[in-house]
Amino acid sequence: MIPGFFTGIWHAAIDLFYPPRCVLCEKTLTGEEKHICGECYHSLPLIKGPRCPKCSRPIRTRNGEDQLCGICRIQPNRKIKITVAASEYQGLMKRLIHLYKYERQQFLADLFARIIAEQTAKTGIAENIDLLVPIPLHWTRKRWRGFNQAREICRGISPLINIPVIPESAFRRVRKTTPQVQLNVASRTSNIHNAFSVRKAKYIKDKNIALVDDVYTTGATSEECARMLLHAGAKSVSLLIIAR
Repeated sequence: MIPGFFTGIWHAAIDLFYPPRCVLCEKTLTGEEKHICGECYHSLPLIKGPRCPKCSRPIRTRNGEDQLCGICRIQPNRKIKITVAASEYQGLMKRLIHLYKYERQQFLADLFARIIAEQTAKTGIAENIDLLVPIPLHWTRKRWRGFNQAREICRGISPLINIPVIPESAFRRVRKTTPQVQLNVASRTSNIHNAFSVRKAKYIKDKNIALVDDVYTTGATSEECARMLLHAGAKSVSLLIIAR
């Protein structure tokens, strides 16, 4: 009790002399704001309107209804059952993700976890998820970055939607690959093929799994992960992401 009391005083003193500021605009935060101010939060390009019910791509339709996008219509056999994207990858969200991944602002994982959890609750798919699985990083990449961005987000999501996270040793990236962002669409599938391995199938067998990642572009990485998880006995694989 006493250590907690003094810790509270210490934090209050720090906030008094060094008040927390928005990581995007540097505006001083109020007591209820965390990491970003309310104005910047409301400026995030969150996906609120009609979206493709399978891949979460925003749909601009006349009647305002959710419809399958053109890509999902011509590729109906994708391994990912459903994708829930919280935001579009542009504007302030793109800046936040860059701060998180490349400027090592690891504390932003809590913000991303909350945003994804809110979107997941709106879709109702959390009721059909048994296990959260972050997209694995190769150990060399993790050592360079200092953390696995997807696993940190998973840790934040887990208590919010009451779904456990798979042990890190159960599903791993076993082959170092060229970063997907450096490749064209045609090269990404071959680049990521057989880059992942299920090491402990007991955690996966007969489970409805939700992969978790930061950004969705072509979907090659998540599709390869889903292929390996389904081969190991997963019942279904969905995808939760910050932005697409």
